[in-house]
Amino acid sequence: MSWFFFALITAIFWGLGYALSEKLLHNGISGSFLLTCIYLFSAPLFIFLSLSNGTLKTSIQALTDKTLLLVMIGTITAFIFGNLFIMQAINLKNATYANLIEISYPLFTVLFTYFFFRTVHLDWITALGGLMIISGALLIFYKGT
Repeated sequence: MSWFFFALITAIFWGLGYALSEKLLHNGISGSFLLTCIYLFSAPLFIFLSLSNGTLKTSIQALTDKTLLLVMIGTITAFIFGNLFIMQAINLKNATYANLIEISYPLFTVLFTYFFFRTVHLDWITALGGLMIISGALLIFYKGT
């Protein structure tokens, strides 16, 4: 059950971050500059956490596996572009609309998880919830803009 609380806390912080970023983006701060600042401030923290919990060395060693290294490069690339594009969407519209459409990402998570790893983590309740998310995103796109 702790996974649920971590996910909920993440949603709260992302909501706060996106709401605050809208103010910055609409007042002359570029998305790329904002992301640079986020990465510069977060890198030392995450390196310290990895060192203090003993995972830095084992994580780096795991990347000697070429498959994991390619997955790591893909992950970094996906997050970089995802962050750049959400900042652009917020800049062009606002955090509310951009994030209500962005929340359709679970559909793509399911598709890519199946495509790359042939794994599906769905039951009918989860699929129904996902369908509701997609329906909401489509409704916003067609009637809310």
